[in-house]
Amino acid sequence: MSKVATQQSTQTEWKWVISAVVAGLVIVGASYYIVAPTFRSAEIQALVMLVGFIITGAIIGYFSPGVTIKEATIGGALVMVLMLGLLYISNEDIPHTPVVNFMLLLLGIGFSWVGGWAGEKLQGDENSANEKRAQGFVWTWVLTGVVVGFALNILFVFLLAPAFKINLSVALVAFLVSFVVTGFIVGFKSPGITILEPAVAGMIAVLLDWLFLKYGLGFTEETLKTSVMVSGLLIGFLFSMFGAWLGEKYQESVERKA
Repeated sequence: MSKVATQQSTQTEWKWVISAVVAGLVIVGASYYIVAPTFRSAEIQALVMLVGFIITGAIIGYFSPGVTIKEATIGGALVMVLMLGLLYISNEDIPHTPVVNFMLLLLGIGFSWVGGWAGEKLQGDENSANEKRAQGFVWTWVLTGVVVGFALNILFVFLLAPAFKINLSVALVAFLVSFVVTGFIVGFKSPGITILEPAVAGMIAVLLDWLFLKYGLGFTEETLKTSVMVSGLLIGFLFSMFGAWLGEKYQESVERKA
């Protein structure tokens, strides 16, 4: 890692903290207030809002020079405090007990950190190329794909559903496209050939979606049939792999032109 990057990792870059706050208020706020009128479930509203913290952290981590995970995390904490204040004033569906507020604050901080980490990985560092050359299958890119894939799954489905009056066909298409986009991002931004990693990440993202449906929204076993689960895993694997293949092809074309 360069000297500049090292300095930035030990000293707080407040301009990026401010950038994280501004971006977070726009992304998290817009995500929440788009979804809230259609989905009155506090669990869905909270999840979409928290996923906004992942996107915000990823943007800051990716576009800022050096390592700015700390800045994304601090910014996320400030955004959550502001959002909790706005939700309290507007008396929205999410409960406002001290325990809930504290848990949301911790989750906002955690999700911002995770997004910042994923953004840094997508930005690339000196270890990335060496990491890929050292071993054929790299789990850090699986984790990156899981973060990106889960966030895009949630945002593509829940943000597009209100615009199309919760048309299930549109929601399904958005769900499929989110895997292709995830695979493309990881395949394009990762060094070397990275096709299997996003495919595995797609399957894990489906598992996270299933856990949220079962334990977050209380879907019954009859609704979450085994056949649906198996189909979801297959979809996550194949569509993410297809996206990764497209990303690798695009990466090759860019490298040829360079």
